[in-house]
Amino acid sequence: MSKKNQLLSITLCLVTIITVYFSYIPNANAYSKDNIAQLIKENKCIKCDLSNYHFPKNKFNLEKANLFKSNLHKTNFTNLNLRKANFSETDLTFSNLEKINARKTDFRKADLTHTNLKNSNLSQANFSQATLNHSNFSHSILERSDFEKADLSESNFIQANLSGANFHNANLTKADLDLANLSSKSKKHLTNFSNANLTQTQLINAKLQRVNFSNANLYQADFDGSDLTESILEKANLAEANLSHVNLSNADLRHANLINASLVYANLSNANLKNANLEKANLTGVNLTNTNLKGAIMPDGSIHN
Repeated sequence: MSKKNQLLSITLCLVTIITVYFSYIPNANAYSKDNIAQLIKENKCIKCDLSNYHFPKNKFNLEKANLFKSNLHKTNFTNLNLRKANFSETDLTFSNLEKINARKTDFRKADLTHTNLKNSNLSQANFSQATLNHSNFSHSILERSDFEKADLSESNFIQANLSGANFHNANLTKADLDLANLSSKSKKHLTNFSNANLTQTQLINAKLQRVNFSNANLYQADFDGSDLTESILEKANLAEANLSHVNLSNADLRHANLINASLVYANLSNANLKNANLEKANLTGVNLTNTNLKGAIMPDGSIHN
């Protein structure tokens, strides 16, 4: 091969490599302008690419908008009205939804990993089966929202209002619910954590009156200083949980697993611990006034008559 042909071959090879390289560099403005125009015109954009778009508040009102299965990665919705919008099965990873109005909004099966939703109104929103790892709901209103079967591991609910929310079968492993209000307002709308996984979850100084934790996994959960008055913890796994200084008066703890749990200075007056397992639990300073301990396994392994 001549030197001229060799040089041409090398040049073509370099051009190919450079073309391929730049084709894989992500576009900083990945959103489609046509999709934006469609959303403005129709308030609907199904399976659209709106990633990295910053929605200006004075230009968009997305109430009842339909964004089903759209790519909304790193999108900014700050301060927008998203009430009753459809975000089901969307990609909202790393997006900013701070200070939004999303009452009765549909987020079913959406991916909201690392999404910021703080200081927002999300009451009666539907997050069932959604992925919400490391999401931030701090200081938000989530009354009667639905998180059934959602993955909320390591999510942040500090000082959030979750009264009447449904977390049945949800995963809240290592979530932070410190200072949150989860108390049920009525028997009709109990805050529900039945069958949920709250392993190593923090619920320090939280309001938890009349909450349903039946069959929940609360292994090593931290309830220090919280109020669990009249809450249902029947068959809950509270092994190695921290229940120090907790108010459990009138709580239902029948068949609960409290092995190695700390109940230091806890209030268990009028609580029902029938057939509960308190083996190796720390009951220092605990209030057991009128507590039902029939059939319970005590810290020393004996069975209470």
